[in-house]
Amino acid sequence: MQTERFNKLRKETLSKIFEKKKLTEVWRKIVKNQLRSLDLKDLFDHYDFNFNIEERALAIRNEILNGTYKVSQPLIYRIEKKFGVCRHLVIPQPNDAVVLQTLVENIADKILSNQPSENAYYSRDKHNVSFPHEVKEYGLSWRQQWKKLQKQIYHFQDDKELIVVTDLSNYYDSIDLEELRKVFTSYSQIDEVLIDLLFRIIQEIAWKPDYLPYTKRGLPTTNIEGIRLLAHSFLFEVDEVIKQQTDNSFTRWMDDIVIGVETKKEAIETISSISDMLKTRGLALNLAKTNIYNEDQGFYHFQIESNRYIDSIEKTKKTDANYKKICSELHKRFKAHFKDTGAKYWDKIAKRYITTYSKLQSKSLLNLTTEKYVDYPGLRSHLLMYLSNVGYLKKSSDVVLEILDTIDIFDDLSLYQLCSLVTNWEIPVNDKSKEFLSKFQSKITAFSFKRKLSSDFYCVLWFKAKYNHPEDLYRFIEKYKNLWQTDTFLRRQVTAILSRLLITNSVKVEKLLYNQISSGITNTVTLANQILTFSNLETTNSRLHFYLFPKNKQKIYPLSKFLVLCSILNSEKIRTDNNIKEKIKKSISDSYYLRWLDLQYNIS
Repeated sequence: MQTERFNKLRKETLSKIFEKKKLTEVWRKIVKNQLRSLDLKDLFDHYDFNFNIEERALAIRNEILNGTYKVSQPLIYRIEKKFGVCRHLVIPQPNDAVVLQTLVENIADKILSNQPSENAYYSRDKHNVSFPHEVKEYGLSWRQQWKKLQKQIYHFQDDKELIVVTDLSNYYDSIDLEELRKVFTSYSQIDEVLIDLLFRIIQEIAWKPDYLPYTKRGLPTTNIEGIRLLAHSFLFEVDEVIKQQTDNSFTRWMDDIVIGVETKKEAIETISSISDMLKTRGLALNLAKTNIYNEDQGFYHFQIESNRYIDSIEKTKKTDANYKKICSELHKRFKAHFKDTGAKYWDKIAKRYITTYSKLQSKSLLNLTTEKYVDYPGLRSHLLMYLSNVGYLKKSSDVVLEILDTIDIFDDLSLYQLCSLVTNWEIPVNDKSKEFLSKFQSKITAFSFKRKLSSDFYCVLWFKAKYNHPEDLYRFIEKYKNLWQTDTFLRRQVTAILSRLLITNSVKVEKLLYNQISSGITNTVTLANQILTFSNLETTNSRLHFYLFPKNKQKIYPLSKFLVLCSILNSEKIRTDNNIKEKIKKSISDSYYLRWLDLQYNIS
C-alpha cells in the first residue's frame, strides 16, 4: 500500500528517471559489459535478459512506479588477498544492476559537481589514469624525471621535494552508511526518493551472514561503477582539506592518496590532519602503508630501473638476432625481482614482467608459474593471462595440473579461474588431450567433494559444459539434482547447460526445464522459458546474428555464447539453414565445439 506522499510527490520523480528507453540504453551501453567483466560469469551470458531487454525494462519501471520493486538475492563470493584472508565481493542480479546504474547516471553529475579537486579519481579505466612507472622520459636525469612524474602522473601544481603515499584501512568495510547518507543529503540537488532507493539497494545487496542484524557499516565491494562513485564521493571533504594545505599538489585514486610536500614537518602535519578528519567519519589511515619518499627512495619504490629495462625490451620480436639473449636476461631479472619485495610498486612491476613474457612469447616463465601462482595470489590474474596467451601445450597443461596438486584454496575464485582458462584454451581432440582433461576433471571434482561449496560445483559445471559428452553431462546433472536445486545461482547455471542437452534427450530435458519454470525463481524461470522459446524459432534476427556471429572473428569463442548458440540450434529450421551453418564454420574453430556441433546438430 502506497501513501499519498509516494503517489503525489515521489512517483513523478521516479517516472522521469526510470523510463523504458533509459533503462534499455543503460543495460546495452554499460551494465551488460560490466557484468561480463566481473570475476564470475553467467553460463548464458544473461542473454535471456538481453534478448528481452525492452520487456524487462518495462517490468522494472512498473515495479518501481507501483512501489513493489524488491532487490533480488545477489551473488556473494570470496577472493583471496593474502595468507588465506579473503575479501567478499558482490555481483548484483541484472535487474538490480540496471536500477542502480540508472540511478547513478542521473545523480553522477550532481555528485561530481561537489568534487573540490579534479585530481581525485574513482576508476583508472574511466579516467585513463597512468601509473607512476609510465613516465617515459629517457633523455632526462632521474631528478628531472622525478619532477615530470609529479606533474604528469600526480598532477601536482609544482614539483615537490617529498612525496607522501598513504591509503585507508579497509575502506569499503569501514564506511558508515549513516555518515555516507549525510554526505549525500548535503548534495541538495538530489531528490530524497532517489537517495532512499539508492541506499535501499545498497542495504539489500550487502553481505549479511548468519542472520545477523544489518550493521549499516560497509559498502558492498564490487566493480559496479555506481558503488565506486559512492565511495569516491565520501572523501570529497578530505580532498578539500588536502587541496588547501598543498595548493592542490595531490592525487587520490579512490582510497590511495599521494601528496607533494616540501619538508618532512609539512608531511607529518598533513598526515596528522587527514587522520583526524577521517576519524570523525569512522575511518583510519593505513599506517603500515603510509610513507614519505624523497627522490632516492622514489627511485627505489617506483622501480625505475626495472621499468626502464622492461620498456627497452617489450617490443622485441622472435625474429630479432638477440631474441634468446633478451629472454634469458628477462628470466634472470624476473627471478631477482622476488628477492626484494619491499618496494611500494613491486607487484606492479612483477605484473609488467609477466606481461612482457607474453609479449615476447617466451615459454621460460612456465618453469616458475606454479610456484608464483601458489605463493602470490595478487599475481594470479596476470599468470593466467600468460597461460592463456601460451595456449594449450604439454608443458602449460602440466603446469595447470601442478598448480591443482600444490595449491591450498581459501576462496571461491581461484579454482574457477583455472577452469575458465582450460575452457578458453582450444584443445585438440586426441588421446593426449583426453588424458589431460580427465586428470583435470578428477582434480577439480576432488576439490568440490572435499570442500562441499557451491562455488566448486559451479567450477565443475563450467568445465563439463564444454568438454563432457552430452550423455555424461546429463547423468551428472541428474545425479546431483538435489544439490544444485537448493542453490539459486547453481540452478540457473545448470538450466543454461540444458540448452546443450535439449536435442539429445528432449523428453527428459524438457521435463527438467518445466521443473525450473515451476520453481518460481525469476532468473531461472526466464532462462528456461528462453531456451524453450529458442527451440521453436522460425527465423533469426539481426540481433542474434550480431551476437553469435560477430563481424570480426573472436580469438576465443566464449562458452556462454556457445550455449546460446546451442539453444537456437535446437530449432530444426535454424540448424538446417545453410546460411547459419556457413556462419558457424566461419566463427568457430575450437575442436570440442565443432565436435559437439557435428554430433548433436549434424553441422560438420
